[in-house]
Amino acid sequence: MTIRRLTRPARHGLAAVALRLLFGLLRLLPVTTARRLGAALGRGIGLVARRERRAMADRLGQALGSHAPPVGACWASLGRRAVEFALADRMLDRVTLAPEAVATFAAARAEGRGVLLATAHLGNWELMAAALAARGFAVHAVAAAPRSGPLHRWLAAHRARLGVSVIAPGGGARTLVERLRAGQAAALFVDQATGRRCRDLPVFGRPAPTPTTFPRLLALTGARPLFIHAERRGTGYQVVLEPVVGADPLAAVTARIEAAVRRDPAEWVWLHDRWRDTLRR
Repeated sequence: MTIRRLTRPARHGLAAVALRLLFGLLRLLPVTTARRLGAALGRGIGLVARRERRAMADRLGQALGSHAPPVGACWASLGRRAVEFALADRMLDRVTLAPEAVATFAAARAEGRGVLLATAHLGNWELMAAALAARGFAVHAVAAAPRSGPLHRWLAAHRARLGVSVIAPGGGARTLVERLRAGQAAALFVDQATGRRCRDLPVFGRPAPTPTTFPRLLALTGARPLFIHAERRGTGYQVVLEPVVGADPLAAVTARIEAAVRRDPAEWVWLHDRWRDTLRR
């Protein structure tokens, strides 16, 4: 066993304490000031994390070429979004739902079957989930179960405080299918290469392994497919919700995600290697 593994619990514990102290200090500041500090912290981390910064720059260049935003802007966005999530209870009034989004969701629920929402790591998805819960939208979020450790326990507890219902994939798949068949609503991410039951779809002109959980759940449950994501609007967000039509819902959603990323590329998580060649079915 390496020293790194032996010291992991202590390092994670110290990181959790530092994080709580930081978030406690941030809560003393006006939201606008805290968001600016988060952006500055994000830029600073990007300067230190040189390997991740280079990888992010490579992905941005290959995907967007001369239209790519500065790498620093992407790191700033990550830092800002982390602070927004930490201060979610004070940010909820900055998340708006367009009238057509409310109407689209209501029409889907009125059909009497489950509703399956595809989403992406775009904008502040954690804040979007909290805002939906606060407004009475009963949507179960499908997310990986937090790993052991104080940081992950804090994340799970913070989501619970915000009223976000989380179903873990894998062992929770049966629960998810049952709830969709019972006419409930759930949301899951479709924009990251997971290495499990993927198919290649074009993403920025390159084949990218894309998880097939979304279409498989639609086939199993007969749920109504929708696409949802949060777009930045000034100092807040607007939740965009659209029907998914066509014979290939996964391809349709993947194309919409790319279009949304092109509109505001700094808001996507470029840290993730969306085109990992080693991932196959």
